[in-house]
Amino acid sequence: MNPRVVAGTLGAITTVLGLVALASPERTMAFVGFAPLTPTQPVLALCETRAVYGGLFTVLGVFTLWGAIDPPGKRSALLMASMLWLGLCGGRAIGISIDGSPGLAGWFGLVWEAVFGLGLLWAALARLPSASPEIAAANAPV
Repeated sequence: MNPRVVAGTLGAITTVLGLVALASPERTMAFVGFAPLTPTQPVLALCETRAVYGGLFTVLGVFTLWGAIDPPGKRSALLMASMLWLGLCGGRAIGISIDGSPGLAGWFGLVWEAVFGLGLLWAALARLPSASPEIAAANAPV
């Protein structure tokens, strides 16, 4: 596996998820099982969904795509994205330990977040093979 491909794929998926949430917060809320607390405040719920699932995930995805261009050179970007995904996973795990089993969708979310976080961590820390010794020598600092 290539770190660029892994980071690029995970970044593209994250960006698409964010754009879908920006365009259709109602679908996103239904997908994650959210609903407005009071029927008189649906705009607040839609706004929060667009902000977190839309805005945050779109920027996270674009940042991950940027990191995929040069994983060793953009290691900090990929590490940040990895830690955000692992933070989601950790928060969900704490919720599961306190509140109980969230059902199949919640467990799927836990695995999804762990895979994305660990995949980006791997992409950030993996070494890319050099093309050839001649190219490596030509690019070495003098």
